[in-house]
Amino acid sequence: MSEQPCPCGSGKPLAACCGLYLSGQAYPNTAEALMRSRFAAFASGNLAYLRKTWDPDTCPELDSDDLQTQWTRLEVIKSKQGLKRSIVEFKAWYLENDVEHEMHEISLFKPHKKRWVYVGPLTGWP
Repeated sequence: MSEQPCPCGSGKPLAACCGLYLSGQAYPNTAEALMRSRFAAFASGNLAYLRKTWDPDTCPELDSDDLQTQWTRLEVIKSKQGLKRSIVEFKAWYLENDVEHEMHEISLFKPHKKRWVYVGPLTGWP
């Protein structure tokens, strides 16, 4: 029996990839790794992890209704890692009424208490 693949699209087993972050065994050390783990958290309904990895200044009130979307796959287009801010551009696909839809976002990440956190979508970035 093979291990479940990680929803983030890395090709690695979940336990050896984002599962380490979702379980609290480790914390992502890059914005891209955090982005991937947040996708895995959305896909698996891990609300606590999403709150923990969201900038407290921009984190909305979240509840289980926010996790009803069935996310199907992730593609990281590009990632620019910096010291004070990082940017990750990605496409994520989800199912709605048995039809797959695409979400495209350029996300801003920044350090908070020595850990990367998701700030929100970035507009106007080339």
